[in-house]
Amino acid sequence: MNSPKNIPVLNSLRAFAALSVCIFHYVCTVTGFVTNEIILSIFSFGHYGVQMFFVISGFIIPWSMYNSKYKIRNFFTFTAKRLIRLEPPYLISLLIAIVHTYARTLGPHYNGVDITPSGKEILLHFGYLVPFFEGATWIRPVYWTLAIEFQYYLAIGLLFGFISSNKIWLRIIIYILFLSGPVLLKSNFLPFHLPVFLLGIIVYLYKTDIIKSIELYSVATTILVFIGIFNNLPTLFFAGFTFLIIMYFSHVKSAVGDFLGNISYSIYLFHSLTGMLLLNYFAHSATSALIKLLLIIVAVLVTILASWVVYRFVEKPSKELSSRIKYKK
Repeated sequence: MNSPKNIPVLNSLRAFAALSVCIFHYVCTVTGFVTNEIILSIFSFGHYGVQMFFVISGFIIPWSMYNSKYKIRNFFTFTAKRLIRLEPPYLISLLIAIVHTYARTLGPHYNGVDITPSGKEILLHFGYLVPFFEGATWIRPVYWTLAIEFQYYLAIGLLFGFISSNKIWLRIIIYILFLSGPVLLKSNFLPFHLPVFLLGIIVYLYKTDIIKSIELYSVATTILVFIGIFNNLPTLFFAGFTFLIIMYFSHVKSAVGDFLGNISYSIYLFHSLTGMLLLNYFAHSATSALIKLLLIIVAVLVTILASWVVYRFVEKPSKELSSRIKYKK
């Protein structure tokens, strides 16, 4: 169908997903800050921005691999490119999170409860290995999705040839494998989320003319049924919404969406280390709804500013370095 290599709407989707998660945490997880049940129930849907990211990754990673002429012999180069692209901002956020966690124990209100991570837990963060060890916990809860994404990169690097095959029987095996994921493992691991990623993958297959519309819609319908059964209705809605936007509004472009989409990874990583800290500090002194609203707006703006700084000086150079690494022919 000769789709362009660039899909402008993805930036706006990333922006929406990142800000949804950010505002969810600001409204719903700051203790005693927002107490209105209606507001809490509305903004609680924000954490499904994570599922939107999974659909986006399901599409954009194989799409980029296809346009870069990826072959299985490029697996280690592909993995290195992903690590170079994503690790520097993650490691900086991890360092800040560790320092903040230890600094809390020095504060006047520290109650003596051990909140500091062990050396083992810190080391596990470097390989996204926390879910594989009983009792280990993430220093920041948002990191759990990075582990799922990294597992997906490894899986797509190994399975790309089968996923992109012109042989329908190979694709059917992949469909069955991905749809079986939730039956096999719990949500801490990639298999549980594979149907959501698959929703993005089939858009990639369609937009590269590997599959026709009848396969697209029949498989998409099956995926949505599986998501509805093994996840929940909000996941079904947000995953389906992302699928439809990439499918039918791929050309939509927004200057604001481009800006926020470019820094969306940094927003996701740093919102709990910037705006959340601000809200936690001032939340108990905010008495009126207007002051609380203004605090949330300021927290979002502080997060955006901090994320832009990280993007400009860390993430963007990492992205450029990663793009300069080419696959061997």
